[in-house]
Amino acid sequence: MSIYSIRLYLEPNPNGVYTVTSPDVPGLVTEGQTPEEIQINVQEALDALKMAWESMGMALPPVLRPTLTNRPQTIEMLVSA
Repeated sequence: MSIYSIRLYLEPNPNGVYTVTSPDVPGLVTEGQTPEEIQINVQEALDALKMAWESMGMALPPVLRPTLTNRPQTIEMLVSA
């Protein structure tokens, strides 16, 4: 299993479900009610997208490609002061 750092956008719906998309992974759309459910659904969506891209001979988005361990990494986070 690989670990990726991707941005996720959660849009709340009136029924308590979040629609999840990512600007880093084209085509990633899933839903979930809890953080745990969202994490599982995102993983399933990523697995399905990776299989589809492989079957069509398409390259993975840059964020899902293997990286060199000695390369600087970018981390985005919100901080309150």
